Amino acid sequence: MPTLLAMTNLSRSLSHTFAVFLFALIFSCVDAATSNLFGPSTAITSRYWDCCKPSCGWADKAGFVDKSPVQSCDINQNPLLDNSQGTGCNGGHAFGCPTNAPWAVNDTFSYGFVGTFLVGGDESSWCCSCYQLNFTSGAVKGKSMIVQASNTNYDSPNANVFTLGIPGANTSCAGACGIEYSVSDSVFGTKNWRFDWFNDAEGPNVEYKRVTCPKVLTDITKCKREDDDKVEADAIKANSPSAASTLPSMVPTAISALLMWCMLQTLG
Repeated sequence: MPTLLAMTNLSRSLSHTFAVFLFALIFSCVDAATSNLFGPSTAITSRYWDCCKPSCGWADKAGFVDKSPVQSCDINQNPLLDNSQGTGCNGGHAFGCPTNAPWAVNDTFSYGFVGTFLVGGDESSWCCSCYQLNFTSGAVKGKSMIVQASNTNYDSPNANVFTLGIPGANTSCAGACGIEYSVSDSVFGTKNWRFDWFNDAEGPNVEYKRVTCPKVLTDITKCKREDDDKVEADAIKANSPSAASTLPSMVPTAISALLMWCMLQTLG
C-alpha cells in the first residue's frame, strides 16, 4: 500500500508539473502573438490595387473612434457617407478611394495604406492600426514607410504580411477597377511612385512596429482606433522579435505536453 500511495502521489506531482509547464507554454504563445501585433518583428510584403471596398470599411471590424471605419467611395470616386454599402466587387456600390495611393515625402520615406495579416491577430487588432515599415531587402532596402492598415490579406495565414496598396499593382479577378474607372483591369493605373520611389520592387522584406497613426493618414481614411493613443504603452508590454520567431516551434511542444498531461490525469 505505501508503494501504491507513493506512486499515486508521484503521478499527481508530475501531473501538476506538466500542467504548470503547459500553461507557461500557452502564455508564451500569447506573448509571441502580442509581439506580432505590436512589433518589432519581421514580415513579407506584396502589393495590390483591386478597387474593392476595403475590408476595414465596416464599422464592426474593430473599435473605431465614432464608429467610423475606413471611408469608401462611389463609382465616381466620391466619398460615401454610408459605410454599410456593399462592395463593388460583389455587385455593391462601394469602392476603394483613389486617395489611398502612396506618396513620397522624400527619397527615403513615404506614406501609404496596406492590407494586413499578422499571425495571432485578426481584423479587430489591425484594422486602422498604423505601422512603421523598414525595408530590409530588394530595391528599396534602407527606405521606410508609415502605413495604415485599411484592408486585410488572408492569402498567407502563416506569415506576417503587409500588402501595399499601389495603383497598377495586382487588380484581382473581381474587376472592380474596370467598373470604377471604366478601363480594362489589364491596363489600369500606374502611378509614378511605384517606379520612382518604390523602384517597382517585388515583395521586399520589412521590419515593422506599430506606431501612433499620423493625422495625415487618418484624415484620408477618416478612421482612427480607440486604442491609438495608448499604442506606445501597449507596445512596451509586447515581447521582443525573438518571442515571435519561437512561436511555430512552441506549438508541437505544447501539444505534446497537453497529451502527457491528459495521460497523467487519467492515471491519477
